[in-house]
Amino acid sequence: MAALTPSRFLAGEAQGLLRRLQRVRPLSATMPAVAAAFVSPHALMLIDRTLLCERDDLTRRVRRFLSFLGSRELSEVKVREAHRKFTFLKLKFNATLDHLDIFADVMTQRSEHETGSWIGGLDVAAADAMRIRHYEGRLPDAVTYLDRGHGAAIRRARTRLPGGSFSPVAVVRIPRERMVGTGIASSLVHEVGHQVAALLDLVKPLKRAIQPRRGAQSAGADPWTMWQRWISEIVADAW
Repeated sequence: MAALTPSRFLAGEAQGLLRRLQRVRPLSATMPAVAAAFVSPHALMLIDRTLLCERDDLTRRVRRFLSFLGSRELSEVKVREAHRKFTFLKLKFNATLDHLDIFADVMTQRSEHETGSWIGGLDVAAADAMRIRHYEGRLPDAVTYLDRGHGAAIRRARTRLPGGSFSPVAVVRIPRERMVGTGIASSLVHEVGHQVAALLDLVKPLKRAIQPRRGAQSAGADPWTMWQRWISEIVADAW
């Protein structure tokens, strides 16, 4: 049996990454749901494209790393360099899985009886709430999912995901307890308001407009200071 040299060990770990990357498949091929529950075809295409591009890019990086290792024995200096390269690959790999989990959370609930169709309806409501009169650009797709807790949240489209790539869609998290009464509107439309504010660049000009009005009082006593600090939430509420 051949000795387990540093190069063989790192090569084995890299091969393991390749095997696990092969299991990253498009969500359109893995998530069953009725038509009423599924995300829009355009949103699904963007999500799948993002995940598959990351998978293919990382696969190429791992194969280049294996070529770097080759079959030769590595010197002490080369071992340190190889370990540094592999650590970077592992971080990129973990980020890719994080992205898969983000979108898998959106998709898996859509196979649940009744809940899936509710979430599909929330997607439609989010798209409706995002409409901007006379806006000429393409509005981003919005997808929703339910989660524990009491507060909603949004991961805006075109903002960075962990690892550096950009989210292709807006992902809105709605607490399950908000699914009754006015909670849907107060959570869903508010979070969509953050996306609209970013599209129209509303927050920065308002902060600049408020700045001259801030008085010489202490920060806790000056209402204009509080307005400036909370203006992003106020804009979302106003929307």
